[in-house]
Amino acid sequence: MVETTSRALSTAAAAFLIEATACKSTDALDRHFSQLTQALGFRSAIFVNLSSAGAPIKPRVLFGENHAPWLERYLEANYARLDPTIPRAFRSRDPFTWKDAEPPNASRRVKQFFGEAREIWAEDGLIVPIHGPFGEFSVVNLLSDCRIDLADEEIGVLRGVCNVYASVALTIAEGALPSPPAAEPSLSRRERQCIYWMAMGKHDAQTAEILGISAHTVREYLDSAKAKLAVETRPEMSLKALAFGLLVPDGGMMI
Repeated sequence: MVETTSRALSTAAAAFLIEATACKSTDALDRHFSQLTQALGFRSAIFVNLSSAGAPIKPRVLFGENHAPWLERYLEANYARLDPTIPRAFRSRDPFTWKDAEPPNASRRVKQFFGEAREIWAEDGLIVPIHGPFGEFSVVNLLSDCRIDLADEEIGVLRGVCNVYASVALTIAEGALPSPPAAEPSLSRRERQCIYWMAMGKHDAQTAEILGISAHTVREYLDSAKAKLAVETRPEMSLKALAFGLLVPDGGMMI
């Protein structure tokens, strides 16, 4: 068994998952999400929709703090057409920083874009791509007043938390969190562990390393859990497990 995330961060992420289930508004959800991200040194977060059912759209802020001065400048200068973070986010499922997306041989206009972003908005940002099941696509942009330097494990946890944040926020906006049926599904402890680490942003191989089992076995547990929860995709499984309260660590998630 190898512990790949700090217990403090895992505890903070788990606390957010618990709090998210009780949120009745996106404002309340944003407050809890901000508490977690600010604990990691981020100043604020913004959730932006970039496509609907696979068709690119004009970037639209859905949730998060208002960054009016930069957003006005972004739209006025039509920066969406040259912003290198957008095509990278479409191609990737892994988080990346502004520095990662800024090409070393950037054109004058792209350099101007990043220069103005750092002057008006933030020194750096961590962009977490959010790919929906029907081609819809958004990003969570976590803003920092200094250059971002996080361990891969921390970024992995943030990826998982951002995906849950996005799912819950969109569900609240559309109505309410799904109400689970009266009978809780009889998931095994291993199935719950695998769902938990999946929700924390871990790939199957990383979960396997944490739990001391094979990646193939992790996939089998997750497939079994999907059947028990009557869902088709992993994001759906995370959200339904969240509604059941199954993403709460039981003190033995590591073994």
